[in-house]
Amino acid sequence: MRENHKTVPKTSNVWYILFCMILLIFCSTNSLAQKNKVQLEREKKQNLKKIAEASRILKETASEKQASLGQLSALNAQIVSRAERIRVITREISYLEQEMVELSQIAYAMENDIVNLQQEYAAMVYAAAKANNNYSKLVFLFSASTFNQLAMRYKYLQQYTEARKVQVKQIKTIKTILQGQKVKLEEKKQEKNSLLQAQINENSNLLALKSKQSEMIEKLSLREKELEEERTESNKAVARLDKLITDLIEEERLARLAENTNTSSNVAASSSFAGSKARLNWPVESGFISGKFGEQPHPVLKGIKVNNNGIDIQTKKGEEVKAVYDGEVWTIATIPGLNKLVAIRHGDYTTVYAKLGKVVVKTGQKVRAKQVIGEVYTDKEGTTELQFQIWRNQEKLNPQIWLADK
Repeated sequence: MRENHKTVPKTSNVWYILFCMILLIFCSTNSLAQKNKVQLEREKKQNLKKIAEASRILKETASEKQASLGQLSALNAQIVSRAERIRVITREISYLEQEMVELSQIAYAMENDIVNLQQEYAAMVYAAAKANNNYSKLVFLFSASTFNQLAMRYKYLQQYTEARKVQVKQIKTIKTILQGQKVKLEEKKQEKNSLLQAQINENSNLLALKSKQSEMIEKLSLREKELEEERTESNKAVARLDKLITDLIEEERLARLAENTNTSSNVAASSSFAGSKARLNWPVESGFISGKFGEQPHPVLKGIKVNNNGIDIQTKKGEEVKAVYDGEVWTIATIPGLNKLVAIRHGDYTTVYAKLGKVVVKTGQKVRAKQVIGEVYTDKEGTTELQFQIWRNQEKLNPQIWLADK
């Protein structure tokens, strides 16, 4: 006759599966959070580096008593970097809050699991105690009518005992992990409080910088006539530089037409340079972009536009200038308002480095990427600024999108 008794409850297996799912979700969430944190840490380091560079350059230009456009550019760079730092901190707080919600949800689920497991375990203990009150395990075993029935009862008791051990182990494991989750949650709360304080400090710094910016613009506005004259002289210098490079390119074009040639080396150099877009080395190690490409509003004079054929990079005194790519020194010249300049040919492309105080290469010399070609000039107002341009034949390109991320 078939034995008719209840089998061991399988509820523990269900809770074990749920427990594993919770751990899997937690691990996935933690992995994503780690990626976000790594990215944020990278951004924070870059941002702090920019703030330090702008601070150092501002300190150098501020050594001059008279307010200058160089000082204003350094202040503007500080403001941009501080604002970016606040944005990074805000994002970091957002990620932390998300992590805290997820940790709380996991902790809540684990607490429910513990309650359910404890209830199930209590029910099993009660069932076992009740069974023992009616008859002993031996009586239960040997009252079987057949050997097969005896074997089934023995197996049932084994499974029941093992299930109780598993329940105890699961309860202990989840309690341990839950405690760890609560510790992590508390750490996240403290980290968030620190970030909120940092955010308050950065907002205060930003307000102070904006106040200085307003004061400096006001001072520079009193020199409107002088600034107008400087802009006129700057436009003349730019026109001379344009003519110099345009004439060189036209001469070479006519020479190629006359010879009806376009050497393979020129094609290869052009292709190689073109393939380096967004990956070119910076011409200086430190500094920030103080003047963007194209038409931009004058930093002080209202309603006045300034056209920039390249980018201006403000840097520290004595900064070395390096070739951004392999090429050949095409020309070296001096233009009033732009000081010394070097033009390097890369097939159909030309890179121009102006406002140099010193040049250490010669016309026709082959240069390698990162090779020093000169030093940036520091003007009478204490501003050290490089004018950097990229041409493709007679087309002026935006150097900012050619340079690698700093």
